Amino acid sequence: MAATAHIAGAGAGHFNQVFGPLDLSGAQILAKGADRYVFQHPSEPSLLVKVVNLDAYNAYLARKPFKRFYKQFQRDRAYRVYLDEISEYVTTTTTPTQAWQVPMARVVGLAQTSLGLGQLVEKITGDDGALAPTLAKLMARGGMTPELSAQLDAFFEELIDAHVVISDLSAKNIALGRNADGKPGMYLIDGFGVLPLIPLYAWSKRLNDRRMRRKYAAWRARIQREYDEAQAKMTPSRSTQS
Repeated sequence: MAATAHIAGAGAGHFNQVFGPLDLSGAQILAKGADRYVFQHPSEPSLLVKVVNLDAYNAYLARKPFKRFYKQFQRDRAYRVYLDEISEYVTTTTTPTQAWQVPMARVVGLAQTSLGLGQLVEKITGDDGALAPTLAKLMARGGMTPELSAQLDAFFEELIDAHVVISDLSAKNIALGRNADGKPGMYLIDGFGVLPLIPLYAWSKRLNDRRMRRKYAAWRARIQREYDEAQAKMTPSRSTQS
């Protein structure tokens, strides 16, 4: 009887580790996005748990009356982002030529948590084992070095070739580190998935290619300009120095 109870308890513990509910009440928030919190998975070091920030979501809808109107007819509501990202991940990583080689953080699945439904994703780590730095952080430290620029160009060529549809092109959505296999590189960690009602860029790789290259060129110029302006504010003028 005691042995049976022990086995049953162990089985229940394993079940909870996989399916939840995962207790995040005492977990540290590793990162914050516009609409989600990111936690370390309680029992799997290589996984993160993304949870929708309902307060931020409701505040966003309060500013968007039209979106608030049609969102009331969507059963998934705030959790639509999970479906968009899972769909994009499945679409871009199941073609014979990809074989899991797309430079994206892998989407593992969903699990119930103490803070609602959570999305389980691969953790990209730095050399210290902590969360890998984003491109935004690296840019803030040292700007766009020639090495970083070449790596970023190659990274986007891979995304374009894999026909990844990016909904939010941001330096905060790109991490530089190692995936769960220990492979170093740049990884897209957020901001992917089809948002328009008519998904033209998902239907046509050619259209997405043109859109990505246009947006990438404009984005590269903008982040370089923002970095240069920030550096200029930090550097004392000659008159001040004298």
